[in-house]
Amino acid sequence: MELGFTGGIALVVLLGVVGQVAAKALKVPSILLLLALGLVAGPVTGLVDPDALLGKDLFPLVSMAVGILLFEESLKLDMARLKGGARRPVALLVTVGAVLTGIGATAICWWVLDLPLSRAAVIGAILIVSGPTVVGPLLAIIRPKQPLESVLAFEGIFIDPIGATVALAMANVALHAAPEHLGATAFSGILTGAVAAAVYVVAVRWGRVPAAAEVSLAFATALATYAIAEAFHEEAGLFATTTLGIALANQRWARIEPLHEFGSHVGLLLIGTLFILLTARVDLDALATYALSTLAIVALLVLVLRPLVASIATTGSVLSSRERVMVGWMAPRGIVAASTASVFALRFEQDGQPFEQLVPVVFGVILLTAVIYGLTGPWVAARLGVRSEGPEHLDDDGVPIAQVQARG
Repeated sequence: MELGFTGGIALVVLLGVVGQVAAKALKVPSILLLLALGLVAGPVTGLVDPDALLGKDLFPLVSMAVGILLFEESLKLDMARLKGGARRPVALLVTVGAVLTGIGATAICWWVLDLPLSRAAVIGAILIVSGPTVVGPLLAIIRPKQPLESVLAFEGIFIDPIGATVALAMANVALHAAPEHLGATAFSGILTGAVAAAVYVVAVRWGRVPAAAEVSLAFATALATYAIAEAFHEEAGLFATTTLGIALANQRWARIEPLHEFGSHVGLLLIGTLFILLTARVDLDALATYALSTLAIVALLVLVLRPLVASIATTGSVLSSRERVMVGWMAPRGIVAASTASVFALRFEQDGQPFEQLVPVVFGVILLTAVIYGLTGPWVAARLGVRSEGPEHLDDDGVPIAQVQARG
């Protein structure tokens, strides 16, 4: 059945929203339903063909959408959100842990897939990320005690923009093989994002911006920041929007509470639409081709790399030995991993250097880790004795409501 442009876009948006709403009702990671809906709408039934639907505009639109998504994620990188004993293990997990995960995942992909080191590093960097959209629902099911709950929630919040930025750097190296390209791209993006943040703060704090217009202004600022950075250097837009979000999250002159409304409303539409579009492009034959390799990668990530990284990053922290083991058994991958993999795959294709392993392997890791941790997480937490006695009320990021109120 031929839906046409209007029907195709409507179906993509509808599936993206319905998938997330249904996932919340069923208390399962939304990424699982979005994956299933995208595969059914795309390669299974052929109802959605993103390349035919958007043509040559697919790559720039997806790239811009990822930039806005990273802006929304980066708004959560407020270091003041971390309190007490959770601060140290989270800080180590998203710094030392991120480095070790990137190096370890790169080595695994290089060995299992027999890739050039530069390409293995792209996948390895993408696999650093986790994210609240997949961790939050899992924590609601697992219900770990404090401070373990906060450690896992905040790691998921902080790691997405960090991992995506590292992945962007690795993709630039693999594509250009020239440090000056990466340096110029990163510098121009970071500078553009910092200037845009200053302009927004001045406008909101000392301008006459109505409170009701702050969310719209933030959305427009993020789009403009992305476009300006891209005008200076291709692919600088992701650096720019990430910098914009981080800068706004850690300044104290202008309130950013209204911007989190951006994440809960526009973000809902954006994440669902983006993921349906990207999943609809997945080649089922490619998934099958790399299925065994992906299983091997996931086994090494879950059974070896994550426990090792968690052990190193949580040594000497307030977490008990049982809680540290639970940290080692919680590293699902989410929507930012899928988005960045798809964007970079499109970029490799446009440069005439197809990277056929990138999308099927990353999507396979996302699916398998979500299933593994979703099915075993509650059982492992119960056996370790780290589950709370009753359910806690969590926000959309998996952070306890009482802690959020205390921050306010």
